[in-house]
Amino acid sequence: MTSAELFFDLVFVFFVTQVTHTVGTHPGWVGLLKGLFPMVIVWWMFSGFGWLTNAVRPDAVQVRLLLTLAMTGFFIMGLDVPYAFTPEGWAFPSAYLAVVAIHGLVYLTTDAPSARQAIRRNMPFNAAAGVLILVAPHLPEAWGWVCWATAVPVLYLSPLLGRIRGFVLEPHHFVERHALLLLVVLGESVVAIGIGAQGSTTHAVNAPLALGVALGIAVASGLWWVYFDGDEERADEEFEKATEDRRQTLAYYAFTSAHLVMLTGIILVAAGISDAIHHFDGHANRWWLGCGTAVFLVGHAIYRGLLGSGRIADRLIGAMCAVPLGATASITGWIGMTMVAVVLTAIATVDHRLASRGPSLLEHSESG
Repeated sequence: MTSAELFFDLVFVFFVTQVTHTVGTHPGWVGLLKGLFPMVIVWWMFSGFGWLTNAVRPDAVQVRLLLTLAMTGFFIMGLDVPYAFTPEGWAFPSAYLAVVAIHGLVYLTTDAPSARQAIRRNMPFNAAAGVLILVAPHLPEAWGWVCWATAVPVLYLSPLLGRIRGFVLEPHHFVERHALLLLVVLGESVVAIGIGAQGSTTHAVNAPLALGVALGIAVASGLWWVYFDGDEERADEEFEKATEDRRQTLAYYAFTSAHLVMLTGIILVAAGISDAIHHFDGHANRWWLGCGTAVFLVGHAIYRGLLGSGRIADRLIGAMCAVPLGATASITGWIGMTMVAVVLTAIATVDHRLASRGPSLLEHSESG
């Protein structure tokens, strides 16, 4: 992975921060959907740039300039997340369509004919989704929601339409790119600790605030540990062994789709951490921490299950436990963070100990 790609990925942190803020400041289903619909739409294209740099290295000057323009487009979309559902938010769909055009243009410079054919099949659907969200704010509210809801399957039904054949994928680069992108997004959960701490007090750090920060770090570290304790290496091995056709299917399901589930979980956890620190000894949101953790664990179980890279039973059990235990945040914020940290630590510790005893034991336990 090149420094240009890592630099490009940093802009996604701002976008995730904006989505987290939208979710956190508008509790309820409407606020959740107004944050997650833009996230789902934008992730499709952002992930698409991960596919792109497998086929076209970002070394040439013209490619770097176009990637810089795409970064600008993603940043504008991040700025406009709070207005994406209003007529004043025209910049969001306009930037999205510009990013679609840049993505397609760079893809057409690849030396692989199959990749050029693949992107020609793919671009009309990417553009159609952009048109849907462009017209959505100018329709009656119900029809606007229909447009956003329609844009998602227009993008994500690729396998059923055969649009993911022909793309060029280099296993190690692809796995590393998505792992580092997830790591960058995990930074949002760390940022949320600072946001919650700033919002909870105007005085110097005291013992309760320090404890809240420690618990927030524990939750964020738990998410990191669950994913990064050897998973990248095992996923790389499984991806390398796959045939070309299966590799593209895995890229779509295990990376583009399963990582979207995990990113959604991180956003909810980040909102939950910020709220729990802000209401450290009061009533915090009862759903964000636990449900976000559960969504992350389910996404990671899907990822592991598709790649056959590790245990999934403990992830699913942990997801079921995280929801009721995380709901204790409604009693006090610190209890909710403590419960979620315990769940994540238990899962990560079991995995680490099994892995340290040898690959044979880990492989035997994967069936469970």
